[in-house]
This record gives sequence, structure tokens and C-alpha cells, in this order.
Amino acid sequence: MEVIRLENAWKTYAGENGGVEALRGVSLSVSEGESVAVIGSSGSGKSTLMNIIGCLDVPTRGSYTLCGKRVTRLSEKKLSEIRRARVGFIFQGFNLIPTLTALENVELPLLYRGVPRGRRRELALAALDATGLSSRREHKPAELSGGQQQRVAIARAIAPSPPIILADEPTGNLDSRTGSEVLSLLRELNGNGHTLIVITHDMKVAAGAGRIITLSDGKIVEDA
Repeated sequence: MEVIRLENAWKTYAGENGGVEALRGVSLSVSEGESVAVIGSSGSGKSTLMNIIGCLDVPTRGSYTLCGKRVTRLSEKKLSEIRRARVGFIFQGFNLIPTLTALENVELPLLYRGVPRGRRRELALAALDATGLSSRREHKPAELSGGQQQRVAIARAIAPSPPIILADEPTGNLDSRTGSEVLSLLRELNGNGHTLIVITHDMKVAAGAGRIITLSDGKIVEDA
């Protein structure tokens, strides 16, 4: 089943000397359960594509359909609802709240979704257990290593069981050994049925995906 479809998507940002075209006619289809790496140099359009796939932005022209729902012209409120329900985000910078424990950080998106407290705790504990961090659930981010913080971020992403996991440079702040452990965890999640999309500039990270899409100057130049 198709979960992502972009058709002739353009994204133009206003600039001092006219519009800047970050995406130029991108068409892309991703099926349920796929593992996809999106690679390209700085300025290639990777971040813009990630924002559109994750419903953080919309194309200037063209269309985007996510899990059968055309989202191109939805309001920000509707985009936010779809984003929370369909996409789990993992960021290079972890984006954990420093004053909250690991468990509370994982519970937060469930709180925003209106999940009852008991069920929220149950799902968060299960996600921490799946990422090997149940024993560190009462620790705050400053008390965790970089790899452990990234595992908390992954647990936060998967706790609502979204169909799509979108990871932006998930190993960028980690040493090679810890990065390999995180990639193994992401591959395991993909094996359990999550559609995985990794945005990266690192070919070693991309090599673990079943499909590699290369962007250059806002266009897909290779899809292998």
C-alpha cells in the first residue's frame, strides 16, 4: 500500500533577488514498510523534502498525499493533527525537554494527542523498553549519554505507533559505535512494519536502506 505520494512538487521561498526554488518538480512514491534514505549535499533540498513529507510545510505547487489523504491545501491545524497521527520524528539534536525525565519526554506527544494518563504511561514504558532504556526512565537528558538521548527520542517517536518514522541525520551527533546501534534499532523498527525514511548526507547511513534517493539542486537525480 502506498503511504507517500508527491506529484510534481515545487517549493519556492521568497528571496531578496526573487524566489529561491528549494524543490523543483519532485515526484516520489513510497510504499508501506519501505526503508528509504534521502541523500544529497547541503542545499540539495533534503530538509525541504523532509518538512513536506512530515507535514511541517506544504509544496508551493504540485500535490502531496499522505496515507491516502491529500494534504496540500489543509489548514495548519489539520496538518498538525495528521502529523501527530501519522509521523514519528527523530532529529539529530534529539530535541528532548531538559527538565523532563526520559519517561515524561516520551509521554509528551501522547499527551498532545489526548491519550488518557494510564494508557499514556503504558505506551511510553513499552517504547522505552523497546529501545532498551526502561531502566533509565527516571533520568533527565543531562544524565544520559548521547546515544541514550537518541534512544529516548526514538522511543518518543514510536510510542504513538505512527506508520511513518522520519529520521533527520539520526546519527549526526553520535560516535560511530553508538550510531551503528541506533541504526540497528531503526532497522528493527522497519522490520516490525514501520515505514522508515532517513534524511542523511552520510553514505554509510544510507547504505543500510533498501532504497536510496539522491537529491541535487532540488531535483531527484537518482532513485535506486
